[in-house]
Amino acid sequence: MDDLLVERDGHTTVFTLNRPDAMNALSHTVLAELEEGVREFNADDDQRVAVVTGAGTRAFSAGADLKEMASDGATGAAVPMSRQPDIAGVAASEKPVIAAVNGLAVAGGFELAISADIRIAARTAWFGVLEVSRGLLAGVAVNILPRLMPYGTALDLMLSGERLPAEEAHRLGLVQKVVEPEQLMDAALEKASVIASHSQTAVRGTKQVLKYWRDLQLTEQQRMYESVMHRVLLSGDFLEGPRAFAEKREASFAKGWPDPFSAR
Repeated sequence: MDDLLVERDGHTTVFTLNRPDAMNALSHTVLAELEEGVREFNADDDQRVAVVTGAGTRAFSAGADLKEMASDGATGAAVPMSRQPDIAGVAASEKPVIAAVNGLAVAGGFELAISADIRIAARTAWFGVLEVSRGLLAGVAVNILPRLMPYGTALDLMLSGERLPAEEAHRLGLVQKVVEPEQLMDAALEKASVIASHSQTAVRGTKQVLKYWRDLQLTEQQRMYESVMHRVLLSGDFLEGPRAFAEKREASFAKGWPDPFSAR
């Protein structure tokens, strides 16, 4: 699995997004490999905690591979949309997952980070929700982010697309610890080791209860998300945004709010 490195350090599995030249963008291949890796991690009784990070120093992940999305749209291929508040099964993992954020974490990369249970960031890292600038809907962030920080701050980030430095993310409670870049993996592995040293029945039970509480609240919100996504798809903006990015030009987005019945 060249685009995703999987290593084991004692009771900890480390997943490294390995596309540094593409800012560790989440291609179809990377997502499929990560989802498979998370399944194998959960099935291995000897592995207790996972860490997800990015290769290199520039990016944790820049999110979806927009060039791949533009190509999918040009060929008529289906563009995968997140239908659940999760990326690659990370949030649904039965065992704890730590995001070691080594650089920028934007769009889908940001959503991957917030799908993890704990976030430790390098001081040079920053976060951003850029989907609206690409004509996309942040399927994971709209569900999870308002539960991790104040509502107004979450809405500001999702509507403006402005960057959030690691230190500010820590102040808001989105990030649990900020360290120097060279200390990041040691800090993540140390936290994983502490969690792995405890009763795994209690650890997994705690996560299961909290996940159940979260999922109960997400049911109605997910229905609304799917309805809104239908309108976004009707507008065509979800194809125009990635195409404009790939062609290095300004996007020409639709005006107004699409009527969901107009295409019938």
